[in-house]
Amino acid sequence: MVIAQRCIERKERRGRTAATVEVGHLPMGHAPTTGTGSAVKHHDEALDRYVRRVASDPGTLGVIVTGSLARGTERPDSDVDLYLVVTEERWDEAYGVNRLMFTETDGIDYPDGYFDVKLATLSYLDDAAERGDDPVRASFATSRIVFSRVDDLAERVERIRFVADDGWDARVASFVAQARLHGGYFLDQASESGDAFLLHHAAVHLALSAGRAFLAREHTFFGGPKQLMKQVRELRAQPEGFAADLVALVEHPTRRTADRVLAALEDAVGGALPRDETLSTFILDNELAWRYRTKTPEYS
Repeated sequence: MVIAQRCIERKERRGRTAATVEVGHLPMGHAPTTGTGSAVKHHDEALDRYVRRVASDPGTLGVIVTGSLARGTERPDSDVDLYLVVTEERWDEAYGVNRLMFTETDGIDYPDGYFDVKLATLSYLDDAAERGDDPVRASFATSRIVFSRVDDLAERVERIRFVADDGWDARVASFVAQARLHGGYFLDQASESGDAFLLHHAAVHLALSAGRAFLAREHTFFGGPKQLMKQVRELRAQPEGFAADLVALVEHPTRRTADRVLAALEDAVGGALPRDETLSTFILDNELAWRYRTKTPEYS
Protein backbone atom coordinates (compact mmCIF):
# COMPACT_ATOMS: atom_id res chain seq x y z
CA MET A 1 0.00 0.00 0.00
CA VAL A 2 2.89 2.34 0.72
CA ILE A 3 4.35 1.78 -2.73
CA ALA A 4 0.96 2.19 -4.37
CA GLN A 5 0.45 5.49 -2.55
CA ARG A 6 3.91 6.67 -3.60
CA CYS A 7 2.98 5.81 -7.18
CA ILE A 8 -0.17 7.92 -6.97
CA GLU A 9 1.58 10.87 -5.34
CA ARG A 10 4.44 10.92 -7.84
CA LYS A 11 2.18 10.70 -10.85
CA GLU A 12 0.17 13.59 -9.51
CA ARG A 13 3.32 15.71 -9.20
CA ARG A 14 4.48 15.28 -12.77
CA GLY A 15 2.30 16.45 -15.31
CA ARG A 16 14.74 6.68 -27.58
CA THR A 17 13.87 4.11 -29.15
CA ALA A 18 17.50 3.26 -28.53
CA ALA A 19 19.63 0.88 -30.50
CA THR A 20 19.84 -2.65 -29.12
CA VAL A 21 23.18 -4.32 -28.58
CA GLU A 22 24.27 -7.82 -27.69
CA VAL A 23 26.11 -8.27 -24.43
CA GLY A 24 27.29 -11.79 -23.90
CA HIS A 25 26.96 -11.92 -20.13
CA LEU A 26 23.32 -10.81 -20.10
CA PRO A 27 20.43 -13.31 -20.04
CA MET A 28 19.40 -14.79 -23.36
CA GLY A 29 17.18 -12.42 -25.28
CA HIS A 30 18.07 -9.39 -23.20
CA ALA A 31 18.56 -6.27 -25.31
CA PRO A 32 19.65 -3.33 -23.14
CA THR A 33 19.30 0.22 -24.38
CA THR A 34 22.16 2.62 -24.87
CA GLY A 35 22.26 6.31 -24.16
CA THR A 36 24.37 9.18 -22.91
CA GLY A 37 22.18 10.96 -20.36
CA SER A 38 22.26 10.16 -16.66
CA ALA A 39 18.53 9.50 -16.70
CA VAL A 40 19.00 6.91 -19.43
CA LYS A 41 21.86 5.30 -17.53
CA HIS A 42 20.16 4.82 -14.21
CA HIS A 43 16.93 3.63 -15.81
CA ASP A 44 18.79 1.13 -17.97
CA GLU A 45 20.85 -0.12 -15.06
CA ALA A 46 17.69 -0.64 -13.01
CA LEU A 47 16.07 -2.43 -15.93
CA ASP A 48 19.13 -4.64 -16.39
CA ARG A 49 18.96 -5.66 -12.74
CA TYR A 50 15.26 -6.39 -13.03
CA VAL A 51 15.72 -8.58 -16.11
CA ARG A 52 18.59 -10.52 -14.50
CA ARG A 53 16.37 -11.23 -11.52
CA VAL A 54 13.19 -12.32 -13.30
CA ALA A 55 14.98 -14.20 -16.10
CA SER A 56 16.13 -16.78 -13.59
CA ASP A 57 12.49 -17.75 -13.03
CA PRO A 58 11.32 -20.42 -15.52
CA GLY A 59 7.84 -18.89 -15.26
CA THR A 60 9.11 -15.73 -16.98
CA LEU A 61 8.73 -15.74 -20.77
CA GLY A 62 9.54 -12.12 -21.57
CA VAL A 63 9.85 -8.52 -20.44
CA ILE A 64 8.37 -5.69 -22.50
CA VAL A 65 9.11 -2.08 -21.59
CA THR A 66 6.36 0.48 -22.20
CA GLY A 67 5.58 4.05 -21.18
CA SER A 68 7.98 6.97 -21.21
CA LEU A 69 11.09 4.80 -21.08
CA ALA A 70 10.06 3.05 -24.30
CA ARG A 71 9.06 6.33 -25.95
CA GLY A 72 12.27 8.08 -24.97
CA THR A 73 10.42 10.77 -23.01
CA GLU A 74 11.43 9.69 -19.52
CA ARG A 75 12.33 12.10 -16.73
CA PRO A 76 15.10 11.43 -14.21
CA ASP A 77 12.48 10.31 -11.67
CA SER A 78 10.31 8.33 -14.10
CA ASP A 79 9.06 4.91 -13.10
CA VAL A 80 9.77 1.88 -15.28
CA ASP A 81 6.55 0.63 -16.90
CA LEU A 82 6.66 -2.91 -18.17
CA TYR A 83 4.77 -6.06 -19.01
CA LEU A 84 6.12 -9.21 -17.40
CA VAL A 85 5.13 -12.04 -19.74
CA VAL A 86 4.61 -15.22 -17.74
CA THR A 87 3.27 -18.73 -18.17
CA GLU A 88 -0.45 -19.42 -17.90
CA GLU A 89 0.18 -21.20 -14.62
CA ARG A 90 1.91 -18.16 -13.16
CA TRP A 91 -0.96 -15.94 -14.37
CA ASP A 92 -3.51 -18.21 -12.67
CA GLU A 93 -1.55 -18.03 -9.43
CA ALA A 94 -1.43 -14.22 -9.60
CA TYR A 95 -5.11 -14.04 -10.50
CA GLY A 96 -5.95 -16.15 -7.46
CA VAL A 97 -4.27 -13.69 -5.09
CA ASN A 98 -5.31 -10.54 -7.01
CA ARG A 99 -1.77 -9.60 -8.08
CA LEU A 100 -2.00 -9.08 -11.83
CA MET A 101 -0.54 -5.58 -11.49
CA PHE A 102 1.80 -4.32 -8.80
CA THR A 103 4.70 -2.00 -8.09
CA GLU A 104 8.06 -2.84 -6.56
CA THR A 105 11.35 -1.13 -5.80
CA ASP A 106 13.78 -4.05 -5.64
CA GLY A 107 16.67 -3.04 -7.93
CA ILE A 108 15.76 0.66 -8.07
CA ASP A 109 18.56 2.96 -6.90
CA TYR A 110 17.25 6.45 -7.76
CA PRO A 111 14.84 8.69 -5.81
CA ASP A 112 11.12 8.06 -6.24
CA GLY A 113 11.69 5.26 -8.76
CA TYR A 114 9.80 1.99 -8.97
CA PHE A 115 8.83 -0.75 -11.41
CA ASP A 116 5.20 -0.57 -12.52
CA VAL A 117 4.51 -4.18 -13.49
CA LYS A 118 1.58 -5.65 -15.40
CA LEU A 119 1.43 -9.38 -15.98
CA ALA A 120 0.69 -10.78 -19.41
CA THR A 121 0.73 -14.19 -21.05
CA LEU A 122 1.03 -15.30 -24.65
CA SER A 123 -2.75 -15.77 -24.79
CA TYR A 124 -3.16 -12.27 -23.29
CA LEU A 125 -1.12 -10.86 -26.18
CA ASP A 126 -3.18 -12.82 -28.70
CA ASP A 127 -6.43 -11.63 -27.10
CA ALA A 128 -5.16 -8.04 -27.15
CA ALA A 129 -4.46 -8.36 -30.88
CA GLU A 130 -7.96 -9.70 -31.49
CA ARG A 131 -10.07 -7.46 -29.26
CA GLY A 132 -7.87 -5.20 -27.14
CA ASP A 133 -9.05 -1.70 -26.36
CA ASP A 134 -7.16 1.40 -27.45
CA PRO A 135 -5.20 1.98 -24.21
CA VAL A 136 -3.78 -1.56 -24.20
CA ARG A 137 -2.88 -1.28 -27.89
CA ALA A 138 -1.34 2.13 -27.25
CA SER A 139 0.81 0.68 -24.49
CA PHE A 140 2.33 -1.77 -26.98
CA ALA A 141 2.58 0.74 -29.85
CA THR A 142 5.93 2.12 -28.67
CA SER A 143 7.04 -0.82 -26.54
CA ARG A 144 10.44 -2.53 -26.53
CA ILE A 145 11.13 -6.19 -25.86
CA VAL A 146 14.15 -6.43 -23.57
CA PHE A 147 14.00 -10.13 -22.74
CA SER A 148 12.33 -13.10 -24.42
CA ARG A 149 12.32 -16.88 -24.35
CA VAL A 150 9.66 -16.91 -27.07
CA ASP A 151 10.71 -16.94 -30.71
CA ASP A 152 7.64 -15.12 -32.01
CA LEU A 153 7.13 -12.61 -29.18
CA ALA A 154 7.90 -9.66 -31.46
CA GLU A 155 5.34 -10.88 -34.02
CA ARG A 156 2.68 -11.23 -31.33
CA VAL A 157 3.31 -7.68 -30.14
CA GLU A 158 3.24 -6.35 -33.70
CA ARG A 159 -0.21 -7.85 -34.24
CA ILE A 160 -1.52 -5.82 -31.28
CA ARG A 161 -0.42 -2.65 -33.06
CA PHE A 162 -2.45 -3.41 -36.19
CA VAL A 163 -6.07 -2.42 -36.84
CA ALA A 164 -7.57 -2.77 -40.33
CA ASP A 165 -8.92 0.30 -42.10
CA ASP A 166 -12.54 -0.77 -41.60
CA GLY A 167 -11.85 -1.05 -37.87
CA TRP A 168 -10.69 2.55 -37.77
CA ASP A 169 -13.70 3.64 -39.85
CA ALA A 170 -16.04 1.95 -37.37
CA ARG A 171 -14.31 3.76 -34.51
CA VAL A 172 -14.84 7.13 -36.19
CA ALA A 173 -18.53 6.42 -36.82
CA SER A 174 -19.05 5.31 -33.23
CA PHE A 175 -17.48 8.45 -31.80
CA VAL A 176 -19.46 10.68 -34.15
CA ALA A 177 -22.65 9.10 -32.76
CA GLN A 178 -21.44 9.69 -29.20
CA ALA A 179 -20.64 13.33 -29.92
CA ARG A 180 -23.96 14.04 -31.60
CA LEU A 181 -26.00 12.64 -28.71
CA HIS A 182 -23.95 14.07 -25.87
CA GLY A 183 -23.48 17.46 -27.55
CA GLY A 184 -26.78 17.77 -29.33
CA TYR A 185 -29.23 16.17 -26.90
CA PHE A 186 -27.92 15.53 -23.38
CA LEU A 187 -26.21 18.91 -23.09
CA ASP A 188 -29.46 20.68 -23.98
CA GLN A 189 -31.42 18.51 -21.56
CA ALA A 190 -28.98 19.45 -18.80
CA SER A 191 -29.21 23.14 -19.57
CA GLU A 192 -33.00 23.11 -19.59
CA SER A 193 -33.27 21.14 -16.35
CA GLY A 194 -30.42 22.86 -14.51
CA ASP A 195 -28.77 19.48 -13.90
CA ALA A 196 -25.12 20.35 -13.25
CA PHE A 197 -23.98 16.72 -13.21
CA LEU A 198 -25.59 15.93 -16.55
CA LEU A 199 -24.19 19.14 -18.02
CA HIS A 200 -20.62 18.27 -17.14
CA HIS A 201 -21.12 14.61 -18.02
CA ALA A 202 -22.35 15.59 -21.49
CA ALA A 203 -19.53 18.10 -21.96
CA VAL A 204 -16.81 15.63 -20.94
CA HIS A 205 -18.21 12.91 -23.17
CA LEU A 206 -18.57 15.29 -26.10
CA ALA A 207 -14.95 16.37 -25.70
CA LEU A 208 -13.78 12.77 -25.33
CA SER A 209 -15.72 11.42 -28.30
CA ALA A 210 -14.82 14.35 -30.56
CA GLY A 211 -11.15 14.04 -29.67
CA ARG A 212 -11.17 10.30 -30.19
CA ALA A 213 -12.92 10.64 -33.55
CA PHE A 214 -10.02 12.79 -34.75
CA LEU A 215 -7.49 10.33 -33.32
CA ALA A 216 -9.21 7.43 -35.06
CA ARG A 217 -9.22 9.35 -38.34
CA GLU A 218 -5.42 9.46 -38.11
CA HIS A 219 -5.21 5.81 -36.97
CA THR A 220 -3.92 6.83 -33.56
CA PHE A 221 -4.64 4.76 -30.47
CA PHE A 222 -6.17 6.61 -27.53
CA GLY A 223 -3.70 6.33 -24.66
CA GLY A 224 -6.17 7.17 -21.89
CA PRO A 225 -7.76 10.28 -20.40
CA LYS A 226 -4.50 11.80 -19.20
CA GLN A 227 -3.09 11.50 -22.72
CA LEU A 228 -6.06 12.85 -24.67
CA MET A 229 -5.25 16.56 -24.87
CA LYS A 230 -1.59 15.94 -25.63
CA GLN A 231 -2.58 13.55 -28.41
CA VAL A 232 -5.12 16.00 -29.85
CA ARG A 233 -2.57 18.82 -29.90
CA GLU A 234 -0.14 16.56 -31.77
CA LEU A 235 -2.62 15.64 -34.51
CA ARG A 236 -1.30 16.35 -37.99
CA ALA A 237 -4.59 17.85 -39.14
CA GLN A 238 -7.12 19.55 -36.90
CA PRO A 239 -9.31 22.65 -37.17
CA GLU A 240 -7.83 25.84 -35.80
CA GLY A 241 -8.64 26.21 -32.12
CA PHE A 242 -10.06 22.69 -31.79
CA ALA A 243 -7.92 21.67 -28.83
CA ALA A 244 -8.65 24.94 -27.05
CA ASP A 245 -12.37 24.43 -27.62
CA LEU A 246 -12.22 20.99 -26.01
CA VAL A 247 -10.59 22.49 -22.92
CA ALA A 248 -13.10 25.35 -22.78
CA LEU A 249 -16.00 22.92 -23.19
CA VAL A 250 -14.92 20.86 -20.19
CA GLU A 251 -14.07 23.83 -18.00
CA HIS A 252 -17.16 25.92 -18.82
CA PRO A 253 -19.77 23.95 -20.78
CA THR A 254 -21.87 26.20 -23.00
CA ARG A 255 -24.05 25.67 -26.07
CA ARG A 256 -21.78 27.97 -28.08
CA THR A 257 -18.61 26.03 -27.32
CA ALA A 258 -20.34 22.70 -27.88
CA ASP A 259 -21.55 23.93 -31.27
CA ARG A 260 -18.00 24.86 -32.28
CA VAL A 261 -16.76 21.39 -31.37
CA LEU A 262 -19.65 19.72 -33.18
CA ALA A 263 -19.17 21.88 -36.27
CA ALA A 264 -15.49 20.98 -36.44
CA LEU A 265 -16.36 17.32 -36.03
CA GLU A 266 -19.04 17.33 -38.73
CA ASP A 267 -16.82 19.16 -41.19
CA ALA A 268 -13.99 16.69 -40.70
CA VAL A 269 -15.60 13.29 -40.17
CA GLY A 270 -19.38 13.73 -40.10
CA GLY A 271 -19.67 11.79 -43.35
CA ALA A 272 -18.58 8.64 -41.53
CA LEU A 273 -22.08 8.18 -40.13
CA PRO A 274 -25.37 9.11 -41.85
CA ARG A 275 -27.56 11.24 -39.64
CA ASP A 276 -30.41 8.73 -39.66
CA GLU A 277 -28.13 6.03 -38.23
CA THR A 278 -26.95 8.10 -35.27
CA LEU A 279 -29.50 7.01 -32.68
CA SER A 280 -29.32 3.30 -33.48
CA THR A 281 -25.52 3.41 -33.45
CA PHE A 282 -25.55 5.13 -30.07
CA ILE A 283 -28.01 2.58 -28.65
CA LEU A 284 -26.04 -0.38 -30.01
CA ASP A 285 -22.79 0.99 -28.64
CA ASN A 286 -24.15 1.83 -25.20
CA GLU A 287 -27.50 0.42 -24.10
CA LEU A 288 -27.11 -2.86 -26.02
CA ALA A 289 -23.41 -3.43 -25.43
CA TRP A 290 -24.27 -5.92 -22.69
CA ARG A 291 -26.35 -8.00 -25.10
CA TYR A 292 -23.79 -8.18 -27.89
CA ARG A 293 -20.84 -8.49 -25.51
CA THR A 294 -19.13 -5.44 -26.95
CA LYS A 295 -17.28 -2.62 -25.23
CA THR A 296 -18.92 0.77 -24.85
CA PRO A 297 -17.01 3.45 -26.80
CA GLU A 298 -15.76 5.09 -23.60
CA TYR A 299 -13.90 1.89 -22.75
CA SER A 300 -12.94 0.77 -26.24
